Amino acid sequence: MAPEPMDGSAETREASPEGIPPVAVPGGEVRPMAEAAGLTGWAAPDPLTPDEPPEIGLDVEGVSTSIVTAEPQRDPQGRFRLSWPLPPLLRDGVARRVRAFHMLSGQELDGSPLTLAAPPLPAAPPAATPDAAADGAHAMGLRWPEGLAGMRPAGGVTPIAEGVLGETDAPGGYLRFQLLAEAPEGPQAPRRGIRLVADAVAPVVCLHFRLGEAVADQPMAWEVTAWLPEATEAHVKARFDITLERREGPVFHTLRRLRRGTLFRRPSDHAFEITLAPEEAALLAEDGVWIGLIARSAKGLSAWLPSLGPAPLPEAARFEDARLDEAFAHAVGFVRVHGEARREAHPLLPGLWEPPPPARATARPAGQAHPFTQVILPVYNGHDEVRACLHALRAAATGPMQVVMVDDGSRDFTAEMLRAEAMADPRFILHRRDNNRGYTKSINEGVLLTGADWVVVLNSDTLVSKGWLDRLHAAALARPGTGMVGPLSNAATWQSVPAAKRPDGSWSTNAVIQPRHLARMQAILDEVSERAYPEFPVLNGFCTLIAREVFDRVGLYDEDAFPTGYGEETDLCLRARQAGFRLTLADDCFVYHHKSVTFGQAERTRLSRQGGLEMTNKHSGVIVPALERIMQDCAPLGRLRARLSNLAAELD
Repeated sequence: MAPEPMDGSAETREASPEGIPPVAVPGGEVRPMAEAAGLTGWAAPDPLTPDEPPEIGLDVEGVSTSIVTAEPQRDPQGRFRLSWPLPPLLRDGVARRVRAFHMLSGQELDGSPLTLAAPPLPAAPPAATPDAAADGAHAMGLRWPEGLAGMRPAGGVTPIAEGVLGETDAPGGYLRFQLLAEAPEGPQAPRRGIRLVADAVAPVVCLHFRLGEAVADQPMAWEVTAWLPEATEAHVKARFDITLERREGPVFHTLRRLRRGTLFRRPSDHAFEITLAPEEAALLAEDGVWIGLIARSAKGLSAWLPSLGPAPLPEAARFEDARLDEAFAHAVGFVRVHGEARREAHPLLPGLWEPPPPARATARPAGQAHPFTQVILPVYNGHDEVRACLHALRAAATGPMQVVMVDDGSRDFTAEMLRAEAMADPRFILHRRDNNRGYTKSINEGVLLTGADWVVVLNSDTLVSKGWLDRLHAAALARPGTGMVGPLSNAATWQSVPAAKRPDGSWSTNAVIQPRHLARMQAILDEVSERAYPEFPVLNGFCTLIAREVFDRVGLYDEDAFPTGYGEETDLCLRARQAGFRLTLADDCFVYHHKSVTFGQAERTRLSRQGGLEMTNKHSGVIVPALERIMQDCAPLGRLRARLSNLAAELD
């Protein structure tokens, strides 16, 4: 739903059936078009950008929210003209309430909400295309009259936004579209993109972008970032063509191919240049010329809107040919993932690779207590295990700590228990969502809600021992350049002790260790651990200490590929390693892990398989067996497991 009006704005009210104009308020006004076929009016500029047409949100009851950019035309009061015809799919005579509000401030426009109920369109299609602007003044992608997300029948061209069409040749089925948005740092305008997903692999999935008349003046360099939105098989990739097109009604004709490449699960940049021939420039007076992005034998296509001018090579570029420089960057990333992340030199790259600067060090306060750390605890049901986790966190605290509990719409007694825990201890903060959105979105929200230099992403089915944060931070300090630290556990794949796997090859949960053994297990580790703090290529995500700088450099967890988890931590680890961060194992810290609280074993197996599929496609150049061999052959951990060979007797 759209945000509520801010203080001082108009209250929500229905349009007057008698035609009495509502009381004017700052921000603008809207009224229905003839036959309620849309709305029109005026919108005041946003205070931060008074010379630019504002963005207006249109919340259509029971349907979606659309974004409309006002037109450049202004009235004597300095307000921008606003018009929004109802999309053809809403021209069905059904009365729907529409609210109009400023996207920046949330201030509702005068006359909103109003009711629109346009009569059905005639059988013959109208002459104007739904994606064409009234005066041609708008750039592609600035208007989304079809809504920010939706579903359309597959098998033809469908309007997505102004100047943006989607297409798939898959017969039957459906095509889902979704707005992608990213707010960059600094004064740059937000990036927008489109995600198209079909219900099955299609021979061709296309995005068509209309170009303006500016392309006729001179040759222009363009770039586009594109990727596959979903993994469909173990080693998926798709052929990718960028074409120059002309349009005749619902049919696009290729004028010529501008570039050919390959799409993977991870985003890739594709630069191309457009120089129009005279006969092509003549097409601008009709429906313009179009850029076509075509993925072949794919289930979907995601892309940011094409933009002018590819990014220049960095000042430290080593090769005149950008392709060689890009290939060298991939080689460096390969070495960082499969070797030591901060190794000064490597036989494959002699004298060419300078390691990145060390991660920002955090000063320790007096007494050598660990620095202020915020623990992100995503929660979904699991009442008893979650409560035990919170009590363990409280009992184990030895330094400045805050726990941010992200309740992802728990349905049992968990929600009430979390409220009680938050009220009982000021170090426990509750952030609740009424709807379940998934594990990865929960931890990303937690990262955005926190501000400490170090955070811990902790599963709610864990038990921490006293001084656990001291030990994790000690590992980070012991190995300069560390960006992520993980502990040992009874059930954490390669971080498990005393055994990583069972005789049948499956992952061990080391049932000999029970929750009641937590303190004793930590005491044993204090005695036998070498505190070697080995470097690992990936860390299990059940408990991970992460430097804020990791998120600043490589971004958050990937919600698109891993919405329910099961792979999101490995993806972040690989991106961190490619950026030059070290991943360190705290081989003297133990955290108990219950496993399978939120999901049962069968569901965990399915999600794990799906996450592995996404991982293989997103990081196609990573040699997973090589990474596993590094963790399997870790000498300090092998010696530690040998010392724990008689653990059952020591625990009892």
